[in-house]
Amino acid sequence: MNELQKPILSTLAYFDIFEYPLTLVEIWRWLYYTDKSRISTEGSRINQGSITDIEESLSQLLNKVESKNGFFFLKGREDIIQTRLNRYSIAEDKFKKAKRTVKVLRKIPFIKMVAVCNTLAYSNTDKAGDIDLFIITKKNRLWLTRLLVVGFLKFKRQRPVPGNKQDAIDTNFFLSEENLNVSYLGIQSNDINKNLSLVYWIDQLVPIYDTDNTYKIFLEANGWIKNYLPNSTGYQLNDRRLIKSNWFSRSVSMILNLFSFEKLAEKFQLKIMPSGLKEIMNKDSRVIVNDKILKFHLEDKRVGYLDKFNNTLKQLV
Repeated sequence: MNELQKPILSTLAYFDIFEYPLTLVEIWRWLYYTDKSRISTEGSRINQGSITDIEESLSQLLNKVESKNGFFFLKGREDIIQTRLNRYSIAEDKFKKAKRTVKVLRKIPFIKMVAVCNTLAYSNTDKAGDIDLFIITKKNRLWLTRLLVVGFLKFKRQRPVPGNKQDAIDTNFFLSEENLNVSYLGIQSNDINKNLSLVYWIDQLVPIYDTDNTYKIFLEANGWIKNYLPNSTGYQLNDRRLIKSNWFSRSVSMILNLFSFEKLAEKFQLKIMPSGLKEIMNKDSRVIVNDKILKFHLEDKRVGYLDKFNNTLKQLV
């Protein structure tokens, strides 16, 4: 097995978890290495491969990889092609709903960036899925921004409710602009692939509202993901999904800067925080609460994804 074949199989194995076959270009873009696997025995970095190199390596994996209609997938998984196509049209509708919501949220002062994240970010969501947003705020405005965002979504009844998440807006991750390197959010494990889901999450973010080049700065702060995804390019901004800044939010921001509601917003939200979140707060990367990051995920699905990835890869290599 040459130096590209295991990364190719690793990449296909990861996306197979989400029933997502890849094109040749996508395999190149999302080619996954463990950090140590990119170091040769001589101590130099291994070439990450060109599209031509990947195509040649794929031709030598016919007993493990199949292709059809321009998609590549693990042997016996042809059915996920239709799954991907069906989910694409569903995702387009959800992106439109996300844009409508963010057009209002951008009027909330102190928001620097709003990005669609998780499976919707690469158009791989089902009809029952919600819309996950990742928000970067101005310095010292984390708690106040979250209060305004969540308050608006509750008023509009757009927050997820138990038993029904379809098209709900989930805003469980806020980050302050002075804390953009999120390398510490990997799974707490000794597994060499503990950052597997995190590096893909970062690369696949789709910023639909971006001010002051915040998205570019965020990618630069997380340039470490290229140790795993050497061909990572991030999302190429385009007008189809991008929402422009507006004078209203800038004006209100100038006014509110004259006052300080941050501590009041923090005190209020900590008081009403559900006990389930308080119990695991700051004990691991699921729920992190401080002045630079607010992350609320009771369940960490990444552990299950990592187990599936390791089990599949073990059968392939």
